[in-house]
Amino acid sequence: MRLRFLLLLTVIACSASQATLAQTENQRAFLLVAAPGMQDPTFSKTVVLAVRADDGGPIGLILNRPSTVELRSLYPDRAELTARHDVVFLGGPVEPDALLFAFRSQTSPPKGLLVADDLYISGFSEVLDQLLKHPENAGQQRFFVGFSGWASGQLEDEIAQGGWYVLAFDARTMFDMNPLTLYDKMLERAVAPRIEASRTQVRLPIARAY
Repeated sequence: MRLRFLLLLTVIACSASQATLAQTENQRAFLLVAAPGMQDPTFSKTVVLAVRADDGGPIGLILNRPSTVELRSLYPDRAELTARHDVVFLGGPVEPDALLFAFRSQTSPPKGLLVADDLYISGFSEVLDQLLKHPENAGQQRFFVGFSGWASGQLEDEIAQGGWYVLAFDARTMFDMNPLTLYDKMLERAVAPRIEASRTQVRLPIARAY
């Protein structure tokens, strides 16, 4: 799975500059908000950034599972991290030893998966090296161990069965909102159309399945 993910990043990196506009218009990235009845403990009460890949099923990162581990403890010999206190998040059950990072960049990285607009995900050491050279951008960088993944059609089935709400993605969800209160806020936003629909007797979709 890790090899597939890294190969996927490489392929997309080559075509990202040509496909950026189309990917954004097609809402390539979206948020998954676990329904209150989610039985899988891995995803219970989670908010997941999901990205539709060009090959295979979507991949994702859990946004509201901060660990107690700081990035600098994983790289004790890196002087660039001495003054940083980045918390590592638990991105998902796939490849739990793999470090991935989401970041905003005005220029396309040499190896990275475009999420939307200026947001990318990567897992390559050379990209990490460049990120750590810019501590002033730490607020626009987030680090994860592991990621989430679905086979083709699997996520659509889970959405259809009521396991997830789907919301539009905004990078502020990742970088500006408190991960400890993120689920409650996103769940409130997700169910609001249903509450309004019950009041007006008009059927409104809670979210779209991608």
